[in-house]
Amino acid sequence: MPCDFATIAKPQIKYMLNPSINYALADVISAPQPKQDPAALLPEDPFTGYFNDFAEAPVAEPLIKSRSASRWLRDIHSMVSQNAYLFQQTMNGKSGPAVFANNRDMYMLSSYDYLGLLGHPYIENASINAIKKYSTGTGGARMLAGTNQLHRQLEKKIADFKGKEAAIVFSSGYMANLAAISTLVQKTDRVIADELVHRSLIDALHMSHIEFEKFRHNDVAHLEQLLQKPNDAKKTFIIIEGIYSMEGDICPLPEIVALKKKYGAFIILDEAHSIGVLGATGRGVDEHFGVSPDDVEVYTSALSKAIPGGGGFIATSKQAVIFMQHAASSFVFSSAMSPANAGASLAGIEMIEQEGPERIAKVFENARYLKTHLNRLGFGTGQTQSPIIPVIVGDREKTLKLSAKLYELGFLANPVIFPAVPPGGDRLRLCVTAAQSKLMLDEVIFAFDVAKQYI
Repeated sequence: MPCDFATIAKPQIKYMLNPSINYALADVISAPQPKQDPAALLPEDPFTGYFNDFAEAPVAEPLIKSRSASRWLRDIHSMVSQNAYLFQQTMNGKSGPAVFANNRDMYMLSSYDYLGLLGHPYIENASINAIKKYSTGTGGARMLAGTNQLHRQLEKKIADFKGKEAAIVFSSGYMANLAAISTLVQKTDRVIADELVHRSLIDALHMSHIEFEKFRHNDVAHLEQLLQKPNDAKKTFIIIEGIYSMEGDICPLPEIVALKKKYGAFIILDEAHSIGVLGATGRGVDEHFGVSPDDVEVYTSALSKAIPGGGGFIATSKQAVIFMQHAASSFVFSSAMSPANAGASLAGIEMIEQEGPERIAKVFENARYLKTHLNRLGFGTGQTQSPIIPVIVGDREKTLKLSAKLYELGFLANPVIFPAVPPGGDRLRLCVTAAQSKLMLDEVIFAFDVAKQYI
C-alpha cells in the first residue's frame, strides 16, 4: 500500500534521521505518527479562498483583461486547486534556516541569507539603534531632506569594500539597476547583455527605450561575435551578473574583461548574489578571479541577500555618482533608504569584513555536500558553482508536486516555473546558507529521497 503522504510530518523526520543509516521509506511508514492538523501540511492559501468559489479559472475582469491576466488566473487556479501554490507563504517570525509557518516549524531551503547573518545580534542592534537615532523614516527623498549620516557612512563603506571611488544607495536593488541603466546608458549606445541577466536590468532597458542584444549565457565566443559587428554606437556596454540567480553559475569575468578592453566597452556587473559570497573576503566576483576593480566600470547590487538589510547600491566613479545623484529618477524622486535598512546594511558589511572568510568556507562546504547527495539521488543540478542549487525537474507539474511533497514533510523549497525560466527548465531553487547544520542537510537529503517517489 502506498504511504499516506499527508501523515508524514517534519518533526518525525527530524528525530528519526541518523546519517549513518540508509533509511527506507518503510521506516517512515512504520514509525509512530504524531498528531497534527492536516491543514498545516498543505500550503497556505494567500488568496483567502478566492479561487475556491470557481470550478474553473475565473474570467479576467475588464480592468485587467488581457492574455497575460487570463493565463495567470488559469495557472493560479490550477495550482491552488491542487494544493501546489507554494508562493507567498507567510513566515510567522524571523527567517533563517528554520522558520515558523502555517502553525508549525519548518526548514527554509530558499532563503538568500547565504552567510547566515539574518538574526545576528550585532546587525539587529545596529538596525534598532538606527531607528532610535533617526526614527523609522527619513521624511523625504535623498535629493531633498532625506539624507542622513548613515547613508553617507554606508556609501563610503560600500565604495571601499568594492574598491571604487564612490557609491550611491537606493531603496532596493531594482531601483539601483533602473538608475544605472537610465542614467549611464544612452539611446545612442550599444548594449549587449547576457541572456540570463536579472529582470530588473531588462525592465530598465525597456523602460529607457534602449535597444539591446543578448549573448548566449556565459558564452564569450558569442559575445565577441556581437562585439565584432559593425556599429555606429558612441559607447558599448556589456551587462552581466556575478552569480546568476536561476543557474547558480559564475560569469567568466576575466574573459569578458579581456573582450571589454579589446573592443573599448564598459561593464555593468550586478553582484546581487555574489557580493559577500565570492572571493576570499566576500568582495565579489572580481576578488574571486583576481580581477582589478578598476576593470569593471559599474557594480550594482541588492543589500538584501548575503548582506541582510534592504536596499541596493551602485559603486562606480565619483563623477558618475554625482551625475546619478541629480539625474537618476529612482534617487531624486523616490523615498530614501530607511534608517533601519541603512543601519543593518552597514553592520552587515562590517560583519562580512570580520567573519566573512569563515562563513564563506562554511556555505561552500554545505553547498558541495548537498549537491553531491542530490546528484547521488538522481537529481540534476545544472552547472551551479555557488550556494544556489537548481534542482532541475524539467516538467511544470512534477516540479510543483515535488515542492508540495517537500512542504508536507516540513521543507520550504520554492518552485521556479515558466515564465521565470524557459519551458522545460522548471526547477526548485535551493539556497544553501552557512547557518545550516550537517544534520539539517541530512534531513533535506532524506526528504528529497522520500519525495522523489511521488513525482
